[in-house]
Amino acid sequence: MIRCVIYARTSTADQTSGLQTQIEDVTAQIYQAGDREIVKIIKDEDIAGDSDPEYRPGFKEILDLAKNNQFDELWFQSRNRLSRDVDILGYIRIILKKNNVSIVCLDDEENKVIARVKDLFGEMELQKYREKRYKGMMRRLKEQKVMSRPPFGYKVNEEGKLVVDEEKAAIIRRLFSEFDNPLASLKSLSLKYNLSVSTLRNIRSNPIYRTGEVRWAGKIAYYVDPIVPENKNQKLRLDD
Repeated sequence: MIRCVIYARTSTADQTSGLQTQIEDVTAQIYQAGDREIVKIIKDEDIAGDSDPEYRPGFKEILDLAKNNQFDELWFQSRNRLSRDVDILGYIRIILKKNNVSIVCLDDEENKVIARVKDLFGEMELQKYREKRYKGMMRRLKEQKVMSRPPFGYKVNEEGKLVVDEEKAAIIRRLFSEFDNPLASLKSLSLKYNLSVSTLRNIRSNPIYRTGEVRWAGKIAYYVDPIVPENKNQKLRLDD
């Protein structure tokens, strides 16, 4: 039996009806999927002024449950419900994937396609669809084409490949010159550059900007031009 957690979020405390609608929609889909049980329903609301999921009590609870291997799938109504600013195919999915937790989003187009294939043709055709999709993904990786939303500072050219977006590259270079400043917090940089804290955190941790690494499934798939190349001469001087 696959253990499921439902996550429902609202932006204000008085939208109880909206929360209940989310829960009912997701519950119905879980029961239709079969071979599943609901082990936890987590209700959450935004922290004023910050939509970063790490600051939400409900999301912290999700991470704790995942670390303790207490569920297998995280279900929610829409991408918005988990985060407005963080791509669930990136940061959030990586965190949960490390703990072997899958994400099921009802408005995810991929989930809709899988459901349609399964309803119309059955389990065997669904497996063929998944195999075909996997081969397509591998082909795109070999051709060094984009697999998801480009990181800030990059764009997709006519060939479907990642290239530096020169209009935003200057911002990336300024940000990296400020990340090492102990007096410059992510909050202050967020206000200065009009970027969300979660976006800044992703920029700071993404190796693509320093080394040009494009990662997929936790491994380096290929390389592109880095915006802020690593320089051995920039090594921290400890004798000052």
